[in-house]
Amino acid sequence: MPYARLSTADRERALHELAHHLSVGRLSPVEFEELTTRAAAATSRVELAGLLADLPGQAPRPSTEPPARPLAPVAVLSAIVVLGAVGVSVLSGSWLWLLLIPVVPAVILGVRAIFARRTV
Repeated sequence: MPYARLSTADRERALHELAHHLSVGRLSPVEFEELTTRAAAATSRVELAGLLADLPGQAPRPSTEPPARPLAPVAVLSAIVVLGAVGVSVLSGSWLWLLLIPVVPAVILGVRAIFARRTV
């Protein structure tokens, strides 16, 4: 069905393709602007195919995986340190335990950075 109406996803795929070709230097900014305007106004697959006909291959698909959350364990540990430091400070009557709040997460992040450099 080459003359079937386009969906928003079809147009977005075409715009992604055009952006890829611009980023690798196959299109000039002027050509990119013209083609994206025509792609946004396209109503059929034939029109989109005509826009991409002289460009090679397909652009890599954008990742559909959710981004990694590398700081989640650090955030949990920081919360535990804060609650622990406040609890021990209240129970012991000494404010010095509150110094753990900035120190422990900084030490953990520093150690993680050192190990990350070693594995690379």
